[in-house]
Amino acid sequence: MKLPKNITCLLKKSENMEKRFVFFCALVGAVAGLLSVGFRLAIEGLFSFIWNFGGVLGEENRFWLMPLMPAFGGLIVGVCVSSFAKSASGSGIPQTKAAYYNNFGLLKWRDAVQRFVLGAIFCGFGNSAGREGPTVHLCASAASAMAQNFGFPKQLIRESVPAGMGAGIAASFNAPLSAISFVFEELLGGFGKARRVGGLIISVVVAAAVSRIILGENPVLPVGVEEFHTGWWMAIALPIAVFAGLAGNAFLKILLKFRAFARGKIHLPFCLIAALGGLIVGAIAISCYYFTGYNSVFSVGYGVLIPAFGGAVCLKAMFMIFVLKFIATIINYSMGGSGGLFSPTLVIGGMMGGAVGMSVCLVFGADKSLVGACVLLGMGACFASIIRCPITSILMIFELTLNYSLILPLLFSNLLAYAIACKLHPVGLYDSLLLQDGITLRKMPVAKNNRDWEALPISTIMSFNPVCVCSSDLAAEILSVLKKRGAAFKSYPVLDANSDFIGMVSLEELRKNADSGKKCGEFMVRGREGNFLYAGDTISAAARHFCSSEFYDAAIVDAGNPKKVVGILTIHDIARCAVDS
Repeated sequence: MKLPKNITCLLKKSENMEKRFVFFCALVGAVAGLLSVGFRLAIEGLFSFIWNFGGVLGEENRFWLMPLMPAFGGLIVGVCVSSFAKSASGSGIPQTKAAYYNNFGLLKWRDAVQRFVLGAIFCGFGNSAGREGPTVHLCASAASAMAQNFGFPKQLIRESVPAGMGAGIAASFNAPLSAISFVFEELLGGFGKARRVGGLIISVVVAAAVSRIILGENPVLPVGVEEFHTGWWMAIALPIAVFAGLAGNAFLKILLKFRAFARGKIHLPFCLIAALGGLIVGAIAISCYYFTGYNSVFSVGYGVLIPAFGGAVCLKAMFMIFVLKFIATIINYSMGGSGGLFSPTLVIGGMMGGAVGMSVCLVFGADKSLVGACVLLGMGACFASIIRCPITSILMIFELTLNYSLILPLLFSNLLAYAIACKLHPVGLYDSLLLQDGITLRKMPVAKNNRDWEALPISTIMSFNPVCVCSSDLAAEILSVLKKRGAAFKSYPVLDANSDFIGMVSLEELRKNADSGKKCGEFMVRGREGNFLYAGDTISAAARHFCSSEFYDAAIVDAGNPKKVVGILTIHDIARCAVDS
């Protein structure tokens, strides 16, 4: 099959684009590294200032001041999100996945700036949330915006998102290997998609180098124990895995139910809901501090993990932090804000595992060094069961601690916890949140070769939910609506009074007749015949259709009802995917 000349030129141009993209990924790594480190320091610095300020006023004043801080942070973020920064809500990973699959990875600098500022305020003011999810969205937005500024085509803009995502995780956790595996497991849906993996690795390496230059070589969470020796105690991985699997399932289901409740049953403005959530979490967190001496329900919460590794946290404190951090994170995320779930998941898991280990020490008289191992096993198992990235959870614990001696029980507990959670709730956390928001990711099946790709149905590459125009509308009215909706196609399906497809009208035709007072049906020159394809037609059939047609777009109709438009396809959609396949 011979492609038109413009497609041939596009393919040649893409070769130079590929070379530029490699160097671009190195730049993404440097920028993402700086943004990630800056975001981390902003959160830590802001929370440290607020906490120390409460101490300066006196310990008794801290107990009434600190519950107000998360509420104030929630109010600020709620006002901004409800008015002009909608993309800064939640953890940021669902938004990143939605942009990658449904919108060619198109994100803006505005998204990055809003996420940085509002995420730092929300977490820095003490709300129970993590920095890693927002870092993913922050760095992916920066990478996408940079790709657009560099003039890359949409397909390469889309591929810049994994590079930014991996670089953000690598710099935030000082964990390049787990950053790469997280991109494959969470964003790409598996390790079979190795397209442009070189660019991803380059961005991750550069970002991790930037982080280490600024923050040092030390791991984020120093364990303090050099080695855990193999022995009978490793059987404790079994109950930890079971508890983690059940806890992960409970966390996901309660989060979804409470999030739906907060949206549908609490009849307050969004900003007040977010503030109320912060106030409740502030009260929970300061109560935990009063009874345990640890402020880890506030903000990111890593502070309690380091003493827990050495068995210095008592059973009562670990169990209380586990329960209250679990509840506070669900409240904060469900009631609105700008923070992630990575860090709370690790704290929840660490306290759960530590509680199991401390119980064994108290009952059987085991050495307290066992507690540190159980904290690590709990962190990995809960991450695997809640975030649903088992390989990443294994690599992350290793890179966070630089300790390899736990690899055997870590493998067992993580995979068992993951299996239990998947059995109880097959859909993962971030996909469940997207589905609750009514967003379905348009994932294209993996094609092993060009023949497989050509045999895929049009539905894998077409644009869904097309903008259709009515035959009875005036050209000026249609142009105004298209401008408001930001529609960018050169032609649009035309529907009659019964919403049946009758043809296509070009943007050029609309502009020519903008002042004529004519209705769309009067000047539409492209009828129905020859201007539509079925959603089940193959990509190769669509390519043949365009080669024999003078037009480079077509409406996609439902095979069961050929008058119903379900999408639109352009020759550029085929060209972009041909370059990527």
